[in-house]
Amino acid sequence: MRVPGLGLLLLPASPVPGWLAAPDLHTAVQVRLHSPGQPALLLPATIEELGHDGQPPTRALLLDADPGTPPAGAWLVLVQVVPSELF
Repeated sequence: MRVPGLGLLLLPASPVPGWLAAPDLHTAVQVRLHSPGQPALLLPATIEELGHDGQPPTRALLLDADPGTPPAGAWLVLVQVVPSELF
């Protein structure tokens, strides 16, 4: 889901992976997007939470760059959690 002015919000398939569930909200991370037949892309992101009325919130990644719509079969790998003192 594109969030105008903010980036691309990616919702994980269930269950939410541990590396996405463990850090605090708004933690900056570096992730690598792997797509079949394409070179991997290193992308900055933050960990966010998305909730709908009557539903429990779920974790999501807000990519600071827009690599386009990830194709079917794409996956993300956590590269690093960015220390907050770098901000």
